[in-house]
Amino acid sequence: MSAPSPKYLCPHCQKASRLPEPIPKEGKFQLTCAHCAEKVVLNFVDYQFQIVQILSTPKEEDTKQSYQSFKIPIPSISDSIRDQQSSKTPTGKSKPFFEKRVVWEKEPKKETPKFNADPLRLSRRNTNLRKYTPSFSYLRVAFTVTSILLFLFIVSFSYFVAGVLATKKEIPVYLETLSKNIPTKILDRNGQVVSEIFQKRTSTLRLQDYPEDMISILLNIEDQKFFFHGGIDYSAILRAFFKNIVNLSYKQGASTITQQLARIILDDRRKSLNRKWREAQLAFALESVLTKEQILETYMNHVYLGHGAFGFGEGIKFYFQKNPMELSKEEMVLLASLPSAPNKYSPLKNPEESYTRVRAILNMFRNRGIYPNLDRDKFVSFYHNLSTRSPNETVFGSRHDIAPYVTEHVRAVLSSLDGEKNIYESGGYTVETTLDRNAQEVIGPIVREYLAKNKRSGKIQKKRVRLKPESQLDLAFRQRMEEVSLLNEMVWNADQLDGDKDQSVIQAAIVGIQPNTGQVLFLHGGDEFNSLNQFNRATQMRRQTGSSIKAVLYASAIDSGSVQAGMRILDAPLYYRGGGGKEWAPENLGGSFDGEISLRTALVKSKNTAAVQIAERLGSAGIEKYFTKFFFPNEAEKKNRFRGDLSLALGTLEISPLEMASAFTSFVNQGTIKRPYLIRRIKNSKGNVLYEVGATDEFKLKLPEERQVIRPDTAEVMISLLRDSGRASGVRNGGYAGDLIGKTGTTNDYKDAWFVGARPDISLAVWIGYDNPKFGMGTSGLGGAVAAPLWGEILSSIDKKSILPKTQFSLPVYAKPYKICTLSGKQASPNCQSTQELYLSDYPPEGPCTEDHKSNSSENKDLMKGLY
Repeated sequence: MSAPSPKYLCPHCQKASRLPEPIPKEGKFQLTCAHCAEKVVLNFVDYQFQIVQILSTPKEEDTKQSYQSFKIPIPSISDSIRDQQSSKTPTGKSKPFFEKRVVWEKEPKKETPKFNADPLRLSRRNTNLRKYTPSFSYLRVAFTVTSILLFLFIVSFSYFVAGVLATKKEIPVYLETLSKNIPTKILDRNGQVVSEIFQKRTSTLRLQDYPEDMISILLNIEDQKFFFHGGIDYSAILRAFFKNIVNLSYKQGASTITQQLARIILDDRRKSLNRKWREAQLAFALESVLTKEQILETYMNHVYLGHGAFGFGEGIKFYFQKNPMELSKEEMVLLASLPSAPNKYSPLKNPEESYTRVRAILNMFRNRGIYPNLDRDKFVSFYHNLSTRSPNETVFGSRHDIAPYVTEHVRAVLSSLDGEKNIYESGGYTVETTLDRNAQEVIGPIVREYLAKNKRSGKIQKKRVRLKPESQLDLAFRQRMEEVSLLNEMVWNADQLDGDKDQSVIQAAIVGIQPNTGQVLFLHGGDEFNSLNQFNRATQMRRQTGSSIKAVLYASAIDSGSVQAGMRILDAPLYYRGGGGKEWAPENLGGSFDGEISLRTALVKSKNTAAVQIAERLGSAGIEKYFTKFFFPNEAEKKNRFRGDLSLALGTLEISPLEMASAFTSFVNQGTIKRPYLIRRIKNSKGNVLYEVGATDEFKLKLPEERQVIRPDTAEVMISLLRDSGRASGVRNGGYAGDLIGKTGTTNDYKDAWFVGARPDISLAVWIGYDNPKFGMGTSGLGGAVAAPLWGEILSSIDKKSILPKTQFSLPVYAKPYKICTLSGKQASPNCQSTQELYLSDYPPEGPCTEDHKSNSSENKDLMKGLY
């Protein structure tokens, strides 16, 4: 750019004029004055000139040195017009630079300065005029400021980009942090949610689990340009800025969904530039690492919607108790109105504020021409329905766990996988179980109603039965209870052991097992689960079994060949004298004796005298052998729990309901017992398998995965015997009319009532009693009167709802049927009254019967009458 033209003062005529433009930057030039036609030589340096020589009027050729020359024209309008029309010489060539004419501006008259012969002073004056031109200073300041701002922008941008690149590497860590506190889901065998373990309710739905309208409504409210921006919507920022300036207050935000997700991840609500800076960096990083769909899904699963609900999945359940696909568009709008201010717009806490927000959204939709058919009356109905709920209600208060004892068992297993981890913080586990949710769901209500009904009717009463000092059995029970309680972090204090607190509540333990797999189908550990009642009686409690153990005893004796199904046994008083003069006389329930009876009748009537005789026939070695197979394959466990005396035949060993249900599976599974388990697989939040069923002994039973406890033909014989026992047990009083096998059990002082029964599709154990062994249920607290009807109610309900695939008992394949004389127990002859019984292939019945039953029948009757 050339400098403005300085004025030239002719040294000859002392008249001033402007130099023509453009001014040359450097070089020597001859100049002719327009007024006097005198000539001078000017030297230009950096657009500034200096008179270096004054030429005389004589001839130009006398000049020693030739210079480029130009004339300063006399300013006139005609000259100006002529110069505009043509800037070329007559020959058509362009004139030299300083020969070009320019249009002059007329100047006001000035006082003519006196001639100054000092050309250097004139040059300096002209130079100063050029140097201090005001416009030149403004340009320099503007250039400097612009340069500084540009430098600061480049530095800031570089720093921002470096932060984005660093943040990208941290995205996996941020996302893993988000997975903390995600609920651990416990699924049943069909993938249905049974319950959850959580400290914070966070949604885990996939994007495709939400209706398209749900996503569309949310985007129209929160981020209309979500799929078009790169993390920040600049137009929205400007729009919000000007709107807030006009209103002189904060009226509108401009955060995109990506920025909102960044804020959720950072978990920083402070209003500071640093937070905004980090939030923007994280937003750009998220956009560069995740797809739009992944960003939207993560946001929808973690945005807070009030009342402890994080994510739309949890919000939908809390506010409307529905699945996402069941929502109406009006419900979608109400939910989508919450993310901006969940507490302020809560329809439970602030219904008026919420409705104002909803109306603003509806007006916005109308202006955009979308969702025109939304029904305002439906919103009024929503607020009316929600008004009945407490404004302080949270997702924790509305938690519904259909299997609390299962949940606690799963929590313990998860904690054992890695004791250093907090399972609530790590969260996000998926626990696949063997439960049937539909069956599990009916157990709790049935048990609660059944026990309440029997307490009201007086069938179950609380009776203190032990006024004398505790026996060795009670002391042993107390010790075992305390040991188990310590393992499960429970405190049983002296007051509880005296029955003053929760131990005074009637309890019921229920466990159902699939016989051919060992899978636990449902489980109920006692009365209402709470902080003072977490003891799982179905798996952790061991109680005397009463006569229900006789099924195991009979099976052991038949399998060993000690007894046969058709044999006869004498039901009469027995006396045993032990060391130190101690005597033991086992008694039948009710104190009656029936004389010689069949083995089947002895089992159906649960004769204690017959059971003791069978135990004698089996012998101590036989008892130990079979009870080891059924319950104590582990040597240390057997040493700790097994007692080989004859009282074992009456159920004095302490066995858990889970162990009893497992033992009965052998009868409907060809003599084989599969180790029971409830958890099939555990995955962490990343989908990695942490636990899988196999070699793990889940319930710490110290059992192998599978064991053969009796022969297949023995199992078929036991099915035949236990069918009659099951039908006579009292299950019909519970409404069950199907086929089953089973055995009742009642302990001394009516402290424990049992019924353990099975079908090919399920083995189910029921126990009812008080935790404290000093309390019984009264004389009506029999296994057949209390436990069996509950068993019947449970199976009847399951069958009515077709929850389990019901299967029938198959015909015997391994055992052989024989006709047996009902009086002698031998193989029947043509003259005998006979019944059919099953025998093992290598233990056939005695026979054939040769007795004359007609002549001996009256004699035998008189003999029995004399004895009893």
